[in-house]
Amino acid sequence: MKISQIRIEQQPDHAILRADCAGFDLWYKFPAPLQPRLSADPFIAACLLICMAKNQDLQLEDSATYSPTLLRNLEQLQDIFAYWQDYLGHNMHHIKIKGGTAKEEPFPCNDKVSFFSGGVDGYHTYQQNQQDIDYLLFAKGIDMQLSSDELYQQAFACNQQYLEKHHKLLYPIETNVRFLGYHNQLKWGVCFGGGLSSIALALGVKKCFIAAGLTYQNNVPEGSNYITDHLWSNHHTQIVHHGAEVRRIDKLKQLTKDQDFLKILRVCWHDHGYNCGECEKCLRTMSSLRLLGIKTDSFPPLSDQLVKQKLRDQKLYNIHDVQFLEENLDQAIAVNDTVMIEALQHIKHDFDMRALIKQADELILHGYAHKLKQLFVRH
Repeated sequence: MKISQIRIEQQPDHAILRADCAGFDLWYKFPAPLQPRLSADPFIAACLLICMAKNQDLQLEDSATYSPTLLRNLEQLQDIFAYWQDYLGHNMHHIKIKGGTAKEEPFPCNDKVSFFSGGVDGYHTYQQNQQDIDYLLFAKGIDMQLSSDELYQQAFACNQQYLEKHHKLLYPIETNVRFLGYHNQLKWGVCFGGGLSSIALALGVKKCFIAAGLTYQNNVPEGSNYITDHLWSNHHTQIVHHGAEVRRIDKLKQLTKDQDFLKILRVCWHDHGYNCGECEKCLRTMSSLRLLGIKTDSFPPLSDQLVKQKLRDQKLYNIHDVQFLEENLDQAIAVNDTVMIEALQHIKHDFDMRALIKQADELILHGYAHKLKQLFVRH
């Protein structure tokens, strides 16, 4: 994969750092107060796992500069992700970074930042590190589609007003880095550690917090985690993975102390309203809120009827989602919510049975049943 035409396009109200990544126009847009750093580092971070999955060396144009510190870290990153290839769903090959010039260039930005979109993990990281965060970033194109202008403006205004009360600035930024993976047949879950880090590297900040979605106890190999995130750092920008010591449901418990944030809580990524109230992530959060006795205007209450009609028939396909379900199940048992206990146990039993059938297919039929199913789906 060749990375070329790295440049900054300066406009009166914004600046865009962009490059051609094997025909994909990858860009990062920052408002006027923020000035991006001209470097190949963000593009290397965004493209590494894609190159590993495609077994392609990463070729930089001759004029490009990159951090030797980042390059050394990439060796360890490649070792780790290569061991995780069975979990990631791709054969991950060790690749080389070619071309360009290794140079530890100084950069004047000493800002410390974190991402903030109104979700649970980002809120926890902000709350725990307020004194070490200068301002926060809300990235359009990460939590919602680039085309969702109206919804983004609504969510940004809510988050901005909340943070202003705490004397913190929130900056709107935009990037299509999430779609680079899709363009190359890689899910965001595989490459989002490098993707989020690439935003920080593009901005050239001193430190950037990435909020943990999973705990030390339940961590499984994925694109962002406490094992790999810090390795996306270069000589100037430190990437910090934060919050893996606290379960999601325990982070939600903290919200009872902050009614202002509860009013703007937003977890949905389906772009069907502020929170659609129907997707897995919304129903999971609504389950936690019910079990913790928390009410908020940003979600409808999860009634017994909704539990039986919508929640109970959910099908989970990701082990991460099962782990969140188990947190809710533990809480349901603790508060003796029999309606929730039955529904959550039903969902988990369905997941376990499908996993068992898949395992039997692989061990006994060598995947024949899955191949036959895919054949019928295509036709």
